[in-house]
Amino acid sequence: MSQLELFIQPVVVEPTVPSVDSIRARLEAVLAALRGAETMPLTPRELAFWTVVTPQMSNWLPPEEKAAVCAEFEAHVARLSAQAA
Repeated sequence: MSQLELFIQPVVVEPTVPSVDSIRARLEAVLAALRGAETMPLTPRELAFWTVVTPQMSNWLPPEEKAAVCAEFEAHVARLSAQAA
């Protein structure tokens, strides 16, 4: 290690804050995939991810919209899971 490396300032990356529009877009993409599906379009790993992430991401939305998104997600998952059984 050279002495110059001791004085180099580390690069600080500012955390990004998601916008409500970007969150809506991601949630809408998942819901759109579930809406048009006859069978579960998500792998078990993806389903586990979205089952945890959907309620967390929807916390950024207004309360009424959050409730609607979570209810729709759960309803589609239940419908597609019942068809698989």
